[in-house]
Amino acid sequence: MIYVQEKDFPRQIELLGFISSIQPLSICAWQYPESKVKTILNISLQRSELEPVTTYENGFVPFHTEPAKCTTEFLKTVKSSKQSITSNCDSLALYSSGSNSWFAATIGHEGMCLVKDHALLNKLLSAGFSASLEAPSWW
Repeated sequence: MIYVQEKDFPRQIELLGFISSIQPLSICAWQYPESKVKTILNISLQRSELEPVTTYENGFVPFHTEPAKCTTEFLKTVKSSKQSITSNCDSLALYSSGSNSWFAATIGHEGMCLVKDHALLNKLLSAGFSASLEAPSWW
């Protein structure tokens, strides 16, 4: 696992965009359990076989948006929806086509981004992200 500490919301979205520029990915937003909204980013919420980023002790499975192609335009919409995202979303996750396991994710309230592919470490570092294979001590 690669750990990328990024507290700034726009920078977290830039990270997702950078990863999506390397290979085509889809993005979905995972809802906080206590959120009562029915849509996020004007996309209806659902449950599916997608692997959530956060697991809950009581076995609760959160709702998420249908995965959308992670494009520059879509990420502009995400950035402009900061208030809605930070109030209602636990995480934003990237998925490869045909895979139910997330590839990378940002957990906004933690200021932490996770990337499963170790091979991306040097690319992330070269792009100026504070990436490490070691989890920070507070994590």
